[in-house]
Amino acid sequence: MIKFIAKSPQLQNITKSLELTKKFYVSSLLVGEACTGKKTLARHLLPTAPIVEGKDLSRVLEVVAEHEEVIITDFEKISNYTLLNFDNKRVIATALYQPRDMMVDRLFGHIYEIPPLRERPEDARALAEIYLQSAREMLAYDEVDEMDYARLDLTRNSQSLKRQVYKHLILSHIDEKDIEALMYDFFAGNLGGDDDYKKFLHLYEKPLIEAGLAKYKSQLKLASILGINRNTLRKKVNEYGL
Repeated sequence: MIKFIAKSPQLQNITKSLELTKKFYVSSLLVGEACTGKKTLARHLLPTAPIVEGKDLSRVLEVVAEHEEVIITDFEKISNYTLLNFDNKRVIATALYQPRDMMVDRLFGHIYEIPPLRERPEDARALAEIYLQSAREMLAYDEVDEMDYARLDLTRNSQSLKRQVYKHLILSHIDEKDIEALMYDFFAGNLGGDDDYKKFLHLYEKPLIEAGLAKYKSQLKLASILGINRNTLRKKVNEYGL
């Protein structure tokens, strides 16, 4: 399980507020996009509490009746809020949005909105570093690989960030044989058209030219490096929108 991270001022303030209510029978609702750390925060605050999904109302009622502390995920999926009773309970629920039901306001002493990672750069970077270390250990890579922390993929919060970190680490360690194997698998599954040579030529040409332009900053220099006519290179640059 990923350790809880609160480097950003937003999450630090929310965490401090929640910490103050830990000794009281006060329930809280954490609202925000998927994969923003709501469940991790709930587990950090109630480390031994059972976790139950909101889509199973009968199970929610059973667990709440049996335990003093409970974590409810997907709270927006509960079908009937009037059946819930959080008296003398400490419940932390998570939801993608706050349900439009007056009963929800009565159930929770506090409702917090967890900002997405793109609004919490301090948390995003710290999480990326944890994912990078975990990926190194899992893939047995000892080398230190620097990431461009200014260009983290936070479109789907921690989910897209984790995928980016693992992809970065794998791609930074592949060699020519790995590339050949990847291309072989791709072509084996995609060949079968009328003009496949021309159709797939961009897979070689585009990254070659794009990387060359980034490295040499000059079409004239790159044309010389590649051993092709400058007009041919200019045509390719325009063709690929580079």
